[in-house]
Amino acid sequence: MKQLSLVGLIVLTTTSWSWGMDLPEYLDHVLKQNKTSQSYDASTEAAQDRRLGSDIELVPVFTAGFSYLNDKSPLGQFAQLGATQTESENFQTGLSKKFSTGTEVNLSATAAEVKNSGSIFIPDFSSFSYGTLGFGINQSLWKDAFGSGTRLRWQRLDATSEAEVGQFDLQRKMLLVNAESTYWDYIFYSENLKSSLESLARAKKIENWTLRRVRDGIGERADLYSAQALVAVRQLEVVSAEDEMAAAKRKIRDYLEMADADPFPEITGNISVNRNLTGMIEKKKGRIVSAEAYLASLQAKALGAASSEAANGFRPDVVLSGTYNTNSFQPGQTLSDATAQWADTDRPTWKVGVNFVYMFDTDVKSSSLSAVRKDAQAAKLLSERKILESQSAWIELNRRYSEMSKRIESATQVMELQMTAARAQTDLFNKGRSITANVINAEEDAASAEINLIRLKSEQRKMEAQGRLFVVLEESE
Repeated sequence: MKQLSLVGLIVLTTTSWSWGMDLPEYLDHVLKQNKTSQSYDASTEAAQDRRLGSDIELVPVFTAGFSYLNDKSPLGQFAQLGATQTESENFQTGLSKKFSTGTEVNLSATAAEVKNSGSIFIPDFSSFSYGTLGFGINQSLWKDAFGSGTRLRWQRLDATSEAEVGQFDLQRKMLLVNAESTYWDYIFYSENLKSSLESLARAKKIENWTLRRVRDGIGERADLYSAQALVAVRQLEVVSAEDEMAAAKRKIRDYLEMADADPFPEITGNISVNRNLTGMIEKKKGRIVSAEAYLASLQAKALGAASSEAANGFRPDVVLSGTYNTNSFQPGQTLSDATAQWADTDRPTWKVGVNFVYMFDTDVKSSSLSAVRKDAQAAKLLSERKILESQSAWIELNRRYSEMSKRIESATQVMELQMTAARAQTDLFNKGRSITANVINAEEDAASAEINLIRLKSEQRKMEAQGRLFVVLEESE
């Protein structure tokens, strides 16, 4: 019996603490060290990078190339002029850029040298070089007029990215809630072990008093057996409390990513300190809803933006295009001389055109557009339902929290009365004015009342942690 008592005392008094850790420090360590939290951080950054990377079509594109041609075909470009062989070297480069206004701009430059073998009817084409500078522009006048289509795409991408980040934020909040629940479980099991050891000590006193009275011939042996049974029950409770304490410590280590060789921190949380549920939410003006409902609203917003973009994509379009090229021609010159008159505008080539594009209203088109609109409508309805449910959940959480406070108040009074009754019965027992059964019953009632109070406080602390899963939905959202 003494060995079991010493085991419990060792747990409380000989553990080597390296530092104290309250709840904020504990949760901060979870966010920084837990690999699950780190994965959410990486996923959040990836979502933000995807948003920036989605504008890849607005990135300028540079091209450059060189080619050599040797053509002896009788069907070649210069064969009809008498050439038996054509050799050419060609260098070309270009730069293209699409702007957020929907405007596409292309710049190009070409330089080439051509040598023809054989009897060329036109002497200037025996050997020559040529070069061009070109400028082209395309502008949508309907789908993407003044960047309207680009803005719709941006709205979809922003909403999609916000929904992705919201998903990871919700998972991070759930991780914190679960980690905090484990934290308060550890506090409860620690208090439970302490209470069990104190109950065991009191039971041993009753056993010793009863044994002394039996030896003095003024007590019954049946009372001694009852006292010894009480000690055995208390020892069993200590063993169970030690086991629960070890399991809770293991969970704490897992959340903190601590190795077994690492010293365990001293958990310094006060299980009796209340927190305001609203204080767990970021301060904003608006309706309090669950983070899950807020995420649903973000997803509905993303699908709504996708629906608008899809509808715009099915619209007819009118595209205005224009090109302008300079042309330089130098008989008998080399490739390096082809650029000498690149900027000469005496022999330009230019073109202006308008192109109309229309997709016929077939069942395929109607179904495609209907599908995205219905998805958006379904997401909106689901979001509205979740918001209603979450508002009820917030009201219910506050109601249960208030009821829990009342239960704790009543449980505190019960514990104080039971403790007082137990001490009174023990005093009467010492004076020979109470029987052993009354003392044992009073002791059991006091221990049960104390454990019940600690359990209720732990549940209330975990209930407060549920407030992390609620956010404020601004009226504009």
